[in-house]
Amino acid sequence: MIQRRVERMADFCGRRPRLVALLGLLLAVVSWAYASRLELHTDLLELLPRDSPGFRTFERQLGRLGGGATLLVIIESPDRAANRRFIDDLGARLTDQKRHDELCLQICSGSACQSCPKTLIARVEFGTRDVHDYFQHNRWLYAPESELENADSEVDEAIAKQSGLVEDLEFDSSPKRGPSPQERDGAGDLQHVVERVETRFSSAEAKLNPAPAGYFETSDGASVGLRIVANSTALGDLSGDHLLRQVQQLVEGLNPRTYQEAARVGFAGDIPNSLAERKSLASDAVWATLAALFLVLCGIGLYFRSYASVCIVGLPALIGVGCAYAFAAAAYGYVNSTGAFLGAIILGNGINYPIVLVSRYEEFIAAGQAPADARRTAVWNAFRAELVGAAVASIAYGSLTVTRFRGFSQFGAIGCVGMLFVWGATILLVPALLAIRQRFLRSSTPISPARSRSRASGRFGLGLAHFGLRYRLPIVLIASVTFIGLLATLPGFLADPWEYNFDRLGSRGSKSGGPATWSIKAERVFGGKSNVGGASMLADSAEQALRIKREILRKDQADPRGRLIHDVTVVQDFLPGSSLEQERKLALIARIRARFTPRVLASLSPSVRTSVEALLPPMGLRVLSAADLPTLVRSQFEDRAGKIGSVFYVRYRDNVVLSDGRNLLRMAALTDDLDLADGTKAQTASRATIFAEMIRSMRRDGPLASLCALCAVTLVVLLATREALGMFVVLGALLFGVVCMLGLAAITEDRLNFLNFIAIPITLGIGCEYPFNVFDRSRLLHGDVSGAVSRAGMAVLLCSYTTVIGYGSLLFADSQALQSFGRLAISGEIACVVGALLLLPAVLHIVRRRRRAEPTEPATSASD
Repeated sequence: MIQRRVERMADFCGRRPRLVALLGLLLAVVSWAYASRLELHTDLLELLPRDSPGFRTFERQLGRLGGGATLLVIIESPDRAANRRFIDDLGARLTDQKRHDELCLQICSGSACQSCPKTLIARVEFGTRDVHDYFQHNRWLYAPESELENADSEVDEAIAKQSGLVEDLEFDSSPKRGPSPQERDGAGDLQHVVERVETRFSSAEAKLNPAPAGYFETSDGASVGLRIVANSTALGDLSGDHLLRQVQQLVEGLNPRTYQEAARVGFAGDIPNSLAERKSLASDAVWATLAALFLVLCGIGLYFRSYASVCIVGLPALIGVGCAYAFAAAAYGYVNSTGAFLGAIILGNGINYPIVLVSRYEEFIAAGQAPADARRTAVWNAFRAELVGAAVASIAYGSLTVTRFRGFSQFGAIGCVGMLFVWGATILLVPALLAIRQRFLRSSTPISPARSRSRASGRFGLGLAHFGLRYRLPIVLIASVTFIGLLATLPGFLADPWEYNFDRLGSRGSKSGGPATWSIKAERVFGGKSNVGGASMLADSAEQALRIKREILRKDQADPRGRLIHDVTVVQDFLPGSSLEQERKLALIARIRARFTPRVLASLSPSVRTSVEALLPPMGLRVLSAADLPTLVRSQFEDRAGKIGSVFYVRYRDNVVLSDGRNLLRMAALTDDLDLADGTKAQTASRATIFAEMIRSMRRDGPLASLCALCAVTLVVLLATREALGMFVVLGALLFGVVCMLGLAAITEDRLNFLNFIAIPITLGIGCEYPFNVFDRSRLLHGDVSGAVSRAGMAVLLCSYTTVIGYGSLLFADSQALQSFGRLAISGEIACVVGALLLLPAVLHIVRRRRRAEPTEPATSASD
């Protein structure tokens, strides 16, 4: 029943080839046109499951806090004053832009207006003069209470000595040293007190004021910087790109060369680095897909020796890729970083189906069949093998959709759709295209059977068949030793196969040139000059932030693996103490000031009096709250609703490697979702939460996807072969390929990550096609293994070549994670094709030789 329907379908396509071809071309054009609206999102949040607690907490924090990504603007010129003027003007314009966006949103809040831009800027930091003025006015309050008590005693003693009420027992009146006039009246002691207090104030201001000179600049003033903190995560979201363009336009409008002829302006920080990495990824994806297409078509052209065959084989694959991306555009509207290179992979995998079908067709043409009969026979002959191939390939991709990790599930869904469309286009379109080619050949020189035979059963195929028959025992022996040796490496590797060094997964290009160059310069300008540092997190209130600080430090202190955290900074750390402490300080300050009566001041020499009056605490000092802090400091602890103190910062120790995934897991465990001493639960998150969630998702979903793929592939092979021997040799060859792939990864220490793990379920599916194709061909040849290898060997190699090219495109990616994906997938692909063309035939020769006498030479006839 199925055979008759398949043959009727092939006959219809042969009778109406132009209609079918036109519909295929129309589908290709429409799908690619629709797919053109697809966007590339490299935001790491797009990889995580939306229902994960870490994702939800981090997303809630983003809503209240903003992303916290930085954009640094650096101006270079030999003129310090010109550099400062430019930074002042740019900072003023950015501040005005921020106010304008906020006002626009307030006016249009709740209305249908869609023209207002998103508020991109959280804060602008370009001068610290207000911090200096604030400290100069309140510096007495920032002195420790013990220091104020000491200063009070020292001042009291110095004044007493000056007045003569206390004799200076340390005064040396010997004739060898004559006292100065200041020392005789006690003013020298006051001068020393003033100098000591000034020194203490200077050290206290260094903590509060990141740039005492008033600007973020190098010591020579040749480079001056400005820091923008954005409502962007810089994890790949597009709002950072909009902000960068906005700032670039403002810089161009100011024209830095009007400030100084040699002025140069550059950009650094999280946002430019993220944009450079994303541009590199998108560019690599386009070029890799084009390169893969070119190399695949060249290989097909050399194999079939026909330009028409290139079109016949290539069109179904292009339809599959276009439909896959069109599906992504309809279902998601974008592809994440794991799907950027999916087009090249689908092209390399999916083109296998038309290759096999065209190869079968030419084989039957070489056997002397009429074109219509050859098409009909080839479609049915290849239908079963290609259906199994499409099933296992779709299963391989589809197994990823059972995971919650969107980096896997989106990739799997798009790949599954693409492979099914390639298979469907192959079955319908290839017979029609073959018929069109045959009609053109009637008016030209037809392909001779001898030429078709040379392509379908070339010398390489015959040599491969002879080799597998003659050296069957050594092949099995070498494969067994290799299998056992590599299998022995897997227990240690699979116990913890994950890549924890995130430096080995990022972009190489973003670390050189462009933003990377300016990042080095920015380090000299800012050099850690920030009021606070570390990972920003969010509490419900300033009081809760203080309790969270105590809990985090307690957990860190109790960690048996050692301390990770240097400090936790809350807004209270920038105040001169609690209200009670400040009131006690104010009482001491008032007492110190009261000691300097007009009579005491009048008795001092002019120079000492000037120093004392400059140091005296000003009138009007009062208890300070967080709202009194200067804007540069206060804004770092405000959320987007203006609540002060809900933001806090966790700063890690200098020896802690922040790119180490194990440290990120520990950080998340220390700081996420804390149970506080008062019984409340604080829902907190940071960037470490995102990376830790990625690692946990891989640990959970990776084995699940692989197990699903293995079980489904086993079921398909069992149903397709319907015999124990077939299932054993096909799955054995597949298992050999997978063990070789993982064993080589263990030897080369190529660890698994959130991208290259996809290679395992894909290899389970794609790698199963080759041994099944060879086995199924031997079944159709009534057990002639050598004949199957001689006929199908070259086609299988060509299929493997196209797949390797698809994976090989990843090796040219700037992303190191994608490169590791390519390496792992290529090693699995090569191992699987070796298992299909050498190990499987050798095992079948040995098994069937025992069952019945086997031909000593492989058959060369192309008949079925």
